[in-house]
Amino acid sequence: MNDKMMEVFVRNIVASLPRNKRKLYQFIEGIEDSLAQQSETKEQFLALLKEQLPHLQAANRFNMSLDEIVKLMHEIEDEINEKLESRIKNYKWIDYTEQVHGNQFETIMNKQYFLVLT
Repeated sequence: MNDKMMEVFVRNIVASLPRNKRKLYQFIEGIEDSLAQQSETKEQFLALLKEQLPHLQAANRFNMSLDEIVKLMHEIEDEINEKLESRIKNYKWIDYTEQVHGNQFETIMNKQYFLVLT
């Protein structure tokens, strides 16, 4: 499976989470993604994580203790991973090119259309 498909699956799974879990996950991931973009090395990223403390920022923003945030974030990540594994296990590609193009298939051979089932 390619990385783009995995990103689509994760995005859909996150979108289907209950609002409180989705908001917390997106908040922490947003900070971490921003720090990753600012970093040139793994070490620099880890230093920024220690400096910025995304989980502590989330605890302050969502009026929860740091322990509650860490525990809930682990639950969310476990839920996402379980759903992702299930989707990966069950997904399949179906080539729909002929159904889309019909009789024009030979004139538009450089385009293909796939249906992804999960």
